[in-house]
Amino acid sequence: MQMLAVAYIIEVASLIECRGQGGSCEMYYDQALERARRGTLVGQVFGLLAFSLVFTAGGAVIGRALGPAALLLSIVGSIGCLIALFLLRARPAVGLGLFYAFSVFEGMALGLIIESYVARGMGSVVINAATTTAGLTLALGAYAWTTKRDLSGMAGYLSAALIAVIVAGLVGIFFQSPLFYLLLSAVTAILFSGFVMYDIQRLKYAEQGEGNAVMMAVSIYLDIFNLFLAILRIFGFLSGGDED
Repeated sequence: MQMLAVAYIIEVASLIECRGQGGSCEMYYDQALERARRGTLVGQVFGLLAFSLVFTAGGAVIGRALGPAALLLSIVGSIGCLIALFLLRARPAVGLGLFYAFSVFEGMALGLIIESYVARGMGSVVINAATTTAGLTLALGAYAWTTKRDLSGMAGYLSAALIAVIVAGLVGIFFQSPLFYLLLSAVTAILFSGFVMYDIQRLKYAEQGEGNAVMMAVSIYLDIFNLFLAILRIFGFLSGGDED
């Protein structure tokens, strides 16, 4: 539930921060300038996401080296970084460092999770989950980017659903049921598929700014991260593995 908890923090923050898009450009060069600015922001966000994979991989190595103790460190570090990111979002340089530190902490937990699957001979499940997540993210992102439908109305529903999933996960701790966790994982996968579409379209119409780029990158990072974990749990269950 750690990843869902930190996802909730950043998604609520981003939903609060998100502004409705409106108005119209009166002249062609205004439209061209706006497209150029958005193009720059998109490049920044995807550049940050690509580079964050390096830090996540490094965190995974550290997590495997530290063992179980890395989980607690990951939880505290991830939540601490997100709180600091929200408070210091007006300072892009600090936010950038916090984002990469956050990626390391998330990678530490991810390393332990992947190791648990590999140790049970389920390495192929991890690979299948990763490729499925990548393909699904590309498809959802392409739809969100090209559709003329306004997806901003999903914000309230996604936030409410995220709270419900977190509560259900906490309740599930006391009622250990593989079938319940399978259902919860399926709902989580659908939920973060929605977040991927919402955040990609939000990126398309977002305003230029380095601080904004960092916050957008964190949101999309968590969308993909949680989507991968949900798909991994589903594939693990269907492959006959124990719930992780």
